[in-house]
Amino acid sequence: MTTLRAVTGPEALTVRDQLVETYAAVFCAPPWNESAERAARFGDLLVGWAGQPGFVAVLAGDDRRVTGFALGLDTPTPFPADRAYGSVRNILGPAVEPFSGWLEVAELAVRPDARRAGLGRRLLATLTGDRPSWLLTVTEVEGTLAFYDAAGWLRQGAGYGITVYTNRPLPTPTRPG
Repeated sequence: MTTLRAVTGPEALTVRDQLVETYAAVFCAPPWNESAERAARFGDLLVGWAGQPGFVAVLAGDDRRVTGFALGLDTPTPFPADRAYGSVRNILGPAVEPFSGWLEVAELAVRPDARRAGLGRRLLATLTGDRPSWLLTVTEVEGTLAFYDAAGWLRQGAGYGITVYTNRPLPTPTRPG
């Protein structure tokens, strides 16, 4: 069984090149077909994420090769409007407010030769633990929705080519009395 280890931002940056290599092996291949430039941009995003509050990375592999990883960070308060956050707010409306302070799963990647052994689920479960967590994934890549559904995550809404998931039901809004 592959060993997992949780690391902080500075520790994650010591294996930045391995993480970018794993990212490229996963997302520059079918069905994602991202560009090499996008993989390089992931490395830049990683540097930014690693310095943010609550950042954590869970790594699978050994000193020579990262076979998979999951990255997360605290969702800022108030809920942001930049990047894909605006789309998430448009999909869920006021239901996004509890996400502030939740763990946002920023990336999950498992090399093709390490798949089908439960590593993705283990990475996700280790990253999130008991914390309320959320993520978004693209809807057009076959297998992504089925993966999160099978892992027990809850679909909260979809639109703009993404689906928003949480690892627990959203709180029921309270009505003014």
